[in-house]
Amino acid sequence: MLFRLFTVLAVAALAISTWILSSPAHRPRPVQNAGSTDLPGYYLKNTVLTDYDEAGMPTLRIEAERIDQVAHTPEVVLNNVQVNYLGQNGQNWVMFGDVAHVQPGGKSVDVSGNVRLQGESVDHAPAAVVRTDALTYDVTDSIARTKSDVRIEFGAHTLTARGLVANLKERTMRLESKVNGRFQP
Repeated sequence: MLFRLFTVLAVAALAISTWILSSPAHRPRPVQNAGSTDLPGYYLKNTVLTDYDEAGMPTLRIEAERIDQVAHTPEVVLNNVQVNYLGQNGQNWVMFGDVAHVQPGGKSVDVSGNVRLQGESVDHAPAAVVRTDALTYDVTDSIARTKSDVRIEFGAHTLTARGLVANLKERTMRLESKVNGRFQP
């Protein structure tokens, strides 16, 4: 009889504990990954991205020390970036910056922090160097522009202005306002 009483008590204890543990208050909650939204969706190190024209010739090469996807979106951030515009007839431009954002679709690259844009030619003739804090490069039209202060250095000559539009295909620059030049012999 003691054995039957023990069995009934064990079954009752099992039923009560199952009922208590299966209640909504005791169900395990999904563990949220702490800071998962802070982590990049992907990242690349020491990367070179190249864009080609219809003839298969390279037109744009972007080199970056590190590329991070922004919060699981199509936008990416490039650190310590170099953007090379590879024009026809060897008329190239190089843009350097601390950080660049490539907008979804890859039609625009926003470069900021110690931005430097300089022309390169096949004959290694001296080229102008543009310095500014931010520059936007339109990939489709090959136009770099800023509304920030710019400093253009060409040998011993210096021009300063606010705002710049540089057409890299046509190798032209237009200064927007507050233009000031200093030409030293």
